[in-house]
Amino acid sequence: MYKVFFKESCFLLTDNQNLLKEGDIHWVHRDFMSTKNFIYQTLEKGVPFKAVLYDEDPENLFTIFKSCFTYVKAGGGAVIQNSDILVIKRLGMIDLPKGHLEYGETIEQCAIREVEEECGLKQVSIVSPLDTTLHIYYRNESWFLKKTYWYRMFTPSGQSFIPQTEEDIEEVLWYPIQHLSQLSDQTYPSLREVFRKLQTEA
Repeated sequence: MYKVFFKESCFLLTDNQNLLKEGDIHWVHRDFMSTKNFIYQTLEKGVPFKAVLYDEDPENLFTIFKSCFTYVKAGGGAVIQNSDILVIKRLGMIDLPKGHLEYGETIEQCAIREVEEECGLKQVSIVSPLDTTLHIYYRNESWFLKKTYWYRMFTPSGQSFIPQTEEDIEEVLWYPIQHLSQLSDQTYPSLREVFRKLQTEA
């Protein structure tokens, strides 16, 4: 199953027919154009939704879904020290450092670079893969689907933070992992999933 966020809404792409009844709206894939029209009509309604899309082959369904958007990749990280996680505040929202993949770099290199740039850190390293998230956004009169690869990370202690203000980052701070659920209303739905996973594994 694939879960794709759009603001406070989401699409579920599944091969489980039982999930159809869980959506506010649902759709059984038949052909490309009708499914594409359903996706865009749903996005443009301007109201929160939980839309379930069904097909016997969820991989094929995701390929079709992805082709309706400009597909981009990003990398980011959850830097952890002891029982704290490094979070940023961007445009008033709690977030984790991340950014778009640049030409010629691996997604791991991208994730490390973005964390170092956005937080002003040095010697950031990846500990292990953490999660991936999918979300849709609208920019410059185009629809985008972004896949973000998240990693658990480490950086040497004792460093000062330098928020990357040109990326609208207002603050960088340590926050207790066990209290991440308290930030739910201050962050993005896709990131809540990452926070839940971190708390479960803490």
